[in-house]
Amino acid sequence: MKTQIFVLLFLLISLAGTTQAQEINIEQFDFATAIEDRKPTGIDTVFTADVGTIYCFTQVEGTSDTTQITHEWYHEDEEKAQVNLTIAANNWRTWSSKKILKSWTGSWRVMVTGPNGNVLATKNFVITEN
Repeated sequence: MKTQIFVLLFLLISLAGTTQAQEINIEQFDFATAIEDRKPTGIDTVFTADVGTIYCFTQVEGTSDTTQITHEWYHEDEEKAQVNLTIAANNWRTWSSKKILKSWTGSWRVMVTGPNGNVLATKNFVITEN
């Protein structure tokens, strides 16, 4: 009987950890030139090299506890930044930003990863010459 209870508790704890990771949904994922009133403005996927800074805005739903996501920024296939972001409610807006050097033209992507390193979403943008 004690063994069965232990196994049942183990399974419930294991499922609880798995369920949280599966509950995270990316509801909005945009690149923008600014964040105003916690909303992205200047949303696009093509920017000129003189843009200065790009913001990656992410709205997350489905978390039941405080957790963390990461924005992984890549230029071509070279990682330029990893930004850890805390998610503290079921419906949470957050963002990271990257200063763009004028020489960093070409393809970019941001991967949003969950607390277990699982990829939740990926989106691309392009920096063109002026």
